[in-house]
Amino acid sequence: MPRELLILSRTAPELSVFVGAGADIAPELRVRTLDGGAVTEIVDRRGRAVLSVQVPELVENPAEVARLAAWSTLSAPVWWTDAWAPWGEQGDVGVAIARAFAEASGAEIRVEDGS
Repeated sequence: MPRELLILSRTAPELSVFVGAGADIAPELRVRTLDGGAVTEIVDRRGRAVLSVQVPELVENPAEVARLAAWSTLSAPVWWTDAWAPWGEQGDVGVAIARAFAEASGAEIRVEDGS
């Protein structure tokens, strides 16, 4: 089971910022989309995903944000982005990309990794 990541932002995340974060962390990686664009992945040369990111959703209900992301200082409406990274060094790169993406977007991130 991969590490789950949650990114919350006030503005809709932009693919160009996501790709730029990936290029800054590991320029040898590539981007691909799955399921008609529902998921964007950053992959290595063998096609193994280091980070998978689902299309963001706008959450307008403050109670839902408070219930599901009590750690966040943001209140609705927020853009909710689910992401996943594998365990190990490969996934560590993915988490670093997600953190850079969140920072560049002015977003908050939570990595569910047991730490």
